[in-house]
Amino acid sequence: MLFYISKNQEFKNTLQLECKKLGDFWFYHDKGWLIEGLTARKGTINNWCLLDFTKGLNISHNSLRDFPIWHDKDSISNCISLETYLPTDAKIVYDSDWHVRYDLPKLSDNRLDETQACNLLANVLIDNTRKFNESNDLPLAIPNNTGLDTLLARSVFDHLGIEYDLFSIDKAKYSNRQMMMYERHWGFNQIQYFDEPTCIISGFYGDEFLLRNPYYVQCLIDDDVNAVFEKIENSYMKHFFNLKYKQKCSDKPKLSKNEVKNMIINDLQVWHIDDVYVFNPYRDTRLLELLNCHSDIIKKQVTDGYLSKKLLEKFNPTLYNLLDKEKNTKEPEWFEDSEYLRK
Repeated sequence: MLFYISKNQEFKNTLQLECKKLGDFWFYHDKGWLIEGLTARKGTINNWCLLDFTKGLNISHNSLRDFPIWHDKDSISNCISLETYLPTDAKIVYDSDWHVRYDLPKLSDNRLDETQACNLLANVLIDNTRKFNESNDLPLAIPNNTGLDTLLARSVFDHLGIEYDLFSIDKAKYSNRQMMMYERHWGFNQIQYFDEPTCIISGFYGDEFLLRNPYYVQCLIDDDVNAVFEKIENSYMKHFFNLKYKQKCSDKPKLSKNEVKNMIINDLQVWHIDDVYVFNPYRDTRLLELLNCHSDIIKKQVTDGYLSKKLLEKFNPTLYNLLDKEKNTKEPEWFEDSEYLRK
């Protein structure tokens, strides 16, 4: 779901995108767009983009946009950096000039206890997965790994009786375009091409939306996250934290919930490319309410994935027994920082 749109046809097309003139614009794009008249659409029910060139350019998408947007005077793109970057709550149209409005997700003031947090997470995962399945017509593939976020997403499909295939990522099946996107967004390293259009079920955004990003939690709670981890001998996140976040979390000033929320929703990792589509059940504004959990719940989640583990065991105990003891210590060579993280 890549695009570069401009009134100027002169463009250094390093991604080798296809090109079509729609209205007053040149529309450069990857494969998979459905173009009808002056509109172009691509995506899945929870991650889509509709471009309407009928009167200038109107860009529609799901409520929490899953891709970045940059623009300058004559151009706009989600794969090429331009002069101005728009946060994910921004919506933009072109009518003689660019017009931007903002629709920032709002948090309630409702404090969540453990039961409420588990119920919220379970309901959102089931709702997103069920709605996706009702509209999906693509083969489904899930990485055959034993990380918490992937297993939890997979367990929801099992819970709902939805069939899928397992696969192990083969770097030989990366395209040049995918590799170039990986240089800009790390998540493109965790998908691959198939012999037919396919949707990958992923664990992307599990750390961010489920309170397991230590940096975000350090900004959120009054406790020192370093001290919280120091008190724990072993946990799912400790090895990963020590290598990737311990220094980063040192002496970090506290932020408001709204500031942490803004960091979460703007942490973009991957989106559809050519015939490879990506579904994840975690990137949902409803899950931002987890920021209202009591700090004791947040600390158990950031150190050990407590809420996620509870639901994984509920949805599929067999998968729960496959779960890695520690995050990212058994990753294959293609995984970013695999040698650095491996014990």
